Amino acid sequence: MTKLFLILTFLFHTALFADTDIIYDIRGYSPQLDANMTQFLDKWRINTVTPVQAGHYKNVIVNANTSRKNVTLTFDDAPDENNTYKLLDILKSHHVKAAFFMIGGTMADSNITVVKRANDEGHLVLNHTFNHPRLTDLDENNITYQLSLAAARIETITGHYPILYRPPYGSINARVLNTVNDQGMTTVLWSLDSLDWTLKDPNAVVENVADNVRNGDIILMHRNPTSVAALPGVIEKLMEMGYTFLRLDELLGIKPYR
Repeated sequence: MTKLFLILTFLFHTALFADTDIIYDIRGYSPQLDANMTQFLDKWRINTVTPVQAGHYKNVIVNANTSRKNVTLTFDDAPDENNTYKLLDILKSHHVKAAFFMIGGTMADSNITVVKRANDEGHLVLNHTFNHPRLTDLDENNITYQLSLAAARIETITGHYPILYRPPYGSINARVLNTVNDQGMTTVLWSLDSLDWTLKDPNAVVENVADNVRNGDIILMHRNPTSVAALPGVIEKLMEMGYTFLRLDELLGIKPYR
């Protein structure tokens, strides 16, 4: 009887956690996208995620645990003097913590204040390179320069040296990843694209996110007017659907800083 109980317990846990390590495809669609853009996105997504799913690309994160109804918000291309502040206001009013992948070269003058505010309010300030190049166009030395200079700038402002980074345009290949991994950094992509960078209708962004969301999704947004207008609806709709927002490091269970 004891042996049978142990076997049944093992089978239960196997079934419960069988899908927690699934690597998602990248979703995000809208009827507002034309055929050329849809084809371009589909090709990029397949070419990017397939090597991760096959184990050829190491230390690349697309999504988190798929067994629990948790998601996270991430914002690219901050800081700026307008939209980043508005995003922080919305997140604060909804009691949600997010991750901001910031460009090191724009962390100057008055923009430093919003970087500090993001950090002080409990959001992650992470690496999006120093001046947003396509890393696949660079050699190893310049990739290292882009990442290390941005990380050092973030550490100077916040006191934290980020080891999570997101490549501009999601552009990666084996050379980029080998260089990044040698720096002790982890590449964080996304599993749900809000399409706020191409859709101008905030309602279409909310609908896209709600229609395509899954457990453990890393949601890509940006610091632009569309994301600002869509963010309250995205948060409120997903909460209505029973999703819990966790900060990226909490969702993934990893350290964000060195």
